[in-house]
Amino acid sequence: MAQSMEIASFRRITPGILASARLAMANDIPETSKAEVAIILKKAAPILGIDGSTYHIMDILIGLSRADDWKGANRPIVAISNAKLAEYTCRSERQVTRCIRRLVEAGIVAYRDSPTGRRFVYRGKDGDISKGYGLDFTPAQVRIKELKALVDEFQARLNSEQEARRTVTRLSRAIVDACEAYPELAARWSEELERVKGLGLNLEEEAAALEDMHTGIVAEVTDEYVQHDMSAEGDIGVSPNINTTSQNSIESKNERPRSIEREISSQAYDRFAVAASTEKKSELIRPHVEASRGEKRSTSVDEIQSSVLASVSVGLLRAACPQACEMAGKEFRSWPELAAAAPVMRVMIGLSEAGWVDGVGRVGRYAAAAILATVLEKSARSPDQISSPGGYFRAMIDRAVEGQLHLEKSLFGLADGAFKRGAGSTQ
Repeated sequence: MAQSMEIASFRRITPGILASARLAMANDIPETSKAEVAIILKKAAPILGIDGSTYHIMDILIGLSRADDWKGANRPIVAISNAKLAEYTCRSERQVTRCIRRLVEAGIVAYRDSPTGRRFVYRGKDGDISKGYGLDFTPAQVRIKELKALVDEFQARLNSEQEARRTVTRLSRAIVDACEAYPELAARWSEELERVKGLGLNLEEEAAALEDMHTGIVAEVTDEYVQHDMSAEGDIGVSPNINTTSQNSIESKNERPRSIEREISSQAYDRFAVAASTEKKSELIRPHVEASRGEKRSTSVDEIQSSVLASVSVGLLRAACPQACEMAGKEFRSWPELAAAAPVMRVMIGLSEAGWVDGVGRVGRYAAAAILATVLEKSARSPDQISSPGGYFRAMIDRAVEGQLHLEKSLFGLADGAFKRGAGSTQ
């Protein structure tokens, strides 16, 4: 098939469209597969600004392409009309046109227009495309290494931000606890904490500033007590006992500061949260967003979470959602690992951060993450059946709050489907 690219005269040409056309004319195409490119494109969607309807349309186009067209010298061309895409996605044709244009300008699809503007594909006896006009995914193949690097960098940034967010939360609590333990110094420390919070630093910078502040607080109270206990003022002719062990700030109190209690609790949480029974799970997995709410509300959320996850295990989730695991880059071996993948999965279904926070606040962090993984898996398997994955997530949250969600049934169905597809592929 000729490698020349034709763009219809009715299109308004932009630098992004021309760049995609040049990529589509490349002859040196890396050896890739449809599955590999599909996974990379879905992971790179947040980086490329592809979300909502555009993401949905990209998913449909990839699904319509043939696996053999991604191999060798073939070109993965998809010939489907905008009207049919509008019918699949429940969107207008104008919106579909805009979404396709975003995919082209993002550098993953190229226009391959016929003289009449229609899209069609002619295949030879061997099934290869002899002539085709439509939407060409060759630019995505050519950029596969670049996209992989972008995805790795994006994932590393997400992990760094998540760790910094945890550090900020932990140290802020520790400083507040120190203020309660030392009322005479609380005003100065509180003022310094507010000053750091008001500097407008990013998460990494704020975490570093709080780390320095916390280290200074520990050194200040420790030095204060060392100097007090080891003071030799008024002694004459008596050398200090250098073998005396100084009493530290923790030992000088009848009770340990609450930051130590929370640190121990956090270690126990990481170690035993998954193995805990559903009755005790609520005490270990209370989401951070509920900390500032009333006790009655927290108990209600814990009960909902325990009810949703009563018959759900991490192993079941892993078996039922293999595509979600692959797209999120996690294996879902524990509840904390599942929750850590939520930011990536949220972006992949086009769910806003406010929608995610609301879901966590209503059903709990782990229940919301389990529902999110289920929605991502369903939308990846049947994108034409779920026109709005974000709305589907919110609907499942509502059903969970009402006590009408049976998540285990959905997961068993997905696991059965994954098993049948795996058995079919081995035959």
